[in-house]
Amino acid sequence: AGFFIWGQLAPPLNLSAAPIALGLTEVSKDLSAEVRGALGCPFDFNAYKDRGEVFGITRVSRRPEIFGLLAMALGGALLATTATQVAFYGLGPTVCFTVLAMHSDRTQRGNGQLSAEKEAQTSMLPLVAFLDGRQSLAQFCSEVDPVNAYTAVGLAGLAALRPPWLRWVK
Repeated sequence: AGFFIWGQLAPPLNLSAAPIALGLTEVSKDLSAEVRGALGCPFDFNAYKDRGEVFGITRVSRRPEIFGLLAMALGGALLATTATQVAFYGLGPTVCFTVLAMHSDRTQRGNGQLSAEKEAQTSMLPLVAFLDGRQSLAQFCSEVDPVNAYTAVGLAGLAALRPPWLRWVK
């Protein structure tokens, strides 16, 4: 879940940029230098500029970056074998990231960065806006970037399976 959340925070991956960046595909000289450079970049940083404040993963939580880290920490807690490890990977990050999310909301509310519209449409805690009807799961699913989602699921699978060439600690 953590990799998926972080994958949706990233700009869309442009997989067709690799051959251009490596010089395997030639870009037309008729295009401006800015456009040629953008075609070779693996990220489209302007892809979400017209969507407004609430879209994609922000429909799940106002603080997806914090709860994405929490999901990765809880994954470590699930692998824990002692109570100390559970406290270190599970309890500590849960308390820390929840308090940090509350603090971020309070700070942004105070200085005007958190609009009343965004606060009314979203929730700080993941999935609460779906459960109380403020957000639509169908709309969220239509806004998920599939390339980033597949990349995140693939990386999570690699981390879970740990093939021999990926094992740094034996």
